[in-house]
Amino acid sequence: MKHLTLSHLGRLKRLLLVCLFLLAALSFPACRFCHNKKSWDPPITASAAHRSCELTDIAKIFSPEDYSPIDKEPSVTLLESVEAAYTFACASRSPQQAVDAYYEALVRSWIFLSHYHSYVQLDNENHRAWDIYHSSLARLISVGQASGRLNLQKGLLVHTPSGMEWVPIQFNEFAWSNDSFNELIPVGCYHNKNILHQYRGCGLGIPLVAIRKNDCHFPPTNAYFFKQSPFAATAILFPNLQPWTSFTEISQSPISNQTGLILYNPLKVARVQCGDTSYRLAADITAPLAALGQQTDWNPTEEFVRPETDLSLAGLRMLEPYQPGKIPLLFVHGLFSDPQTYLEMANQLRSRPDLNAQYQIWVFRYPTGGNFFLSAARLRKQLESLIAECNAQGHDDALQKTVIIGHSLGGLVAELQVTDSGTILWNSVARVPLDQIIAASEEHHQLAEQFFFTPSPHIKTAIFIATPNEGSPWAKRPVGKVASKMVKYSPDQTTIHRALIENNPDIFSPTMQRRSPTSIDLMNPDNELLQAIQKLPLAPWVQSYAIAGTGGSFCSRMGSSDGVVTIHSATTPPSSKTFYVDAVHTDILRYDKTINIVSQILRSHATQQGTVSSR
Repeated sequence: MKHLTLSHLGRLKRLLLVCLFLLAALSFPACRFCHNKKSWDPPITASAAHRSCELTDIAKIFSPEDYSPIDKEPSVTLLESVEAAYTFACASRSPQQAVDAYYEALVRSWIFLSHYHSYVQLDNENHRAWDIYHSSLARLISVGQASGRLNLQKGLLVHTPSGMEWVPIQFNEFAWSNDSFNELIPVGCYHNKNILHQYRGCGLGIPLVAIRKNDCHFPPTNAYFFKQSPFAATAILFPNLQPWTSFTEISQSPISNQTGLILYNPLKVARVQCGDTSYRLAADITAPLAALGQQTDWNPTEEFVRPETDLSLAGLRMLEPYQPGKIPLLFVHGLFSDPQTYLEMANQLRSRPDLNAQYQIWVFRYPTGGNFFLSAARLRKQLESLIAECNAQGHDDALQKTVIIGHSLGGLVAELQVTDSGTILWNSVARVPLDQIIAASEEHHQLAEQFFFTPSPHIKTAIFIATPNEGSPWAKRPVGKVASKMVKYSPDQTTIHRALIENNPDIFSPTMQRRSPTSIDLMNPDNELLQAIQKLPLAPWVQSYAIAGTGGSFCSRMGSSDGVVTIHSATTPPSSKTFYVDAVHTDILRYDKTINIVSQILRSHATQQGTVSSR
């Protein structure tokens, strides 16, 4: 048997720490330790046995005509030509050839629907033409981009019987500028456990996720977008039938007086006008949020363990461009988490037309393992900067009615946006005023940002969901202590903190002397800083609400709780109004009751000019 060397002991120690960390992760009921399984599949092709639009009555989509007998021979010939073009396109190995074949299949199916949509004898044939039209359009967009034949600023280049033709592209009712369209992804099947409902409707056109790549644009607020921002769109291609009329003996009465590839914003457009008739627009407003959940640079576990990892990923972000008149709704996530935990709430709020018209969604992402006072200071500074940049376009009263929602640890970050520190926080950890502390000017500035602040004048309503105002018993238990030890600050940060303590002996509290505090340390009910937060006065212009979970009471040693935070901790100090939801801590954001409560608060807030809350 080999003797154990220092190297072996080091490896065993690391293995033991990994095992303890995994045990902590499995035991500690964090907001979200790991990413849920997600999937994203392209649309299903229009196989002969498949009906992609079973809920749509073709006769209701296109304008009705008299139901009269028909000689099926021309229709059979035309549908055969549709099938032949579509089959050739699907089998084509040349992207250029496939684009032309899919376009031909689309045009021929459009001709068929234009002429035969009202004939009940051809109901199955109409459904088939409908499926081929939409499948061809989806493939046209995908293959067109891959082959370079679809330029999202210029149009779609296709071959017709009259030669090469540019199909123009138009954009309808988008907050994004036309040059923000960098990629179009047809929506098929997708799954994300953070999203419980899919808000989609059948109709004319194909739902898309449009991607805006942040490195392609340079507006003043560009720093407040994700690297890739997904948004909803629906595409309809109205073909120019003139080059194709010689290919059929059927006289044409085009249903549309326009031509081109048109992209609609389904959040603003419900129906499409063609001539004297309007048609229901196909839509999927959930798909962009599901696509947002696919982003691979979100790793809450890594950011918990190493809170200084790539801080460029952290910060305040907008889901859509700033829109004057819409109130900012700011989400702040909790421990071991990221903005994905709000996907279902954002999804449902967007599906409610009145709330979607009144609010624009912003999110704040931060590393949850470190000192959350630093994160709160970062949010405070960025919120002020973003609102100033938005107001540079003209004063907007809606920006002064911002609503902030914080879940779990995020509730404490949110609380530090709407309270006045005075000297309460600093006096809880230091025995002398800040100006007597021996430190470099940069460190003085950072300490001032963390411990001295006034409430944001822009936030008028705060909603605290399952917030550990008095901490959580889990932070005192072994798994909490192990989780805290897993947080690793950079060597530079460790050196700076050690120098601060050594240069100011007997000045700071024992918690501050040991090391830079972690979020777990700060959620210990005995922590002096956490106790000081409870004493901070709420801004008199802020209306506050608390939502507490009760779903963990049955098997919890804490008594009435959500399994992580006790009801008493979630409702102390008291808010203007408190709500209770029978949910556990990790799921409360996705409960319909929680979202309905938030909707009720948002509707009330939108009708008020200003309110005063008691606390």
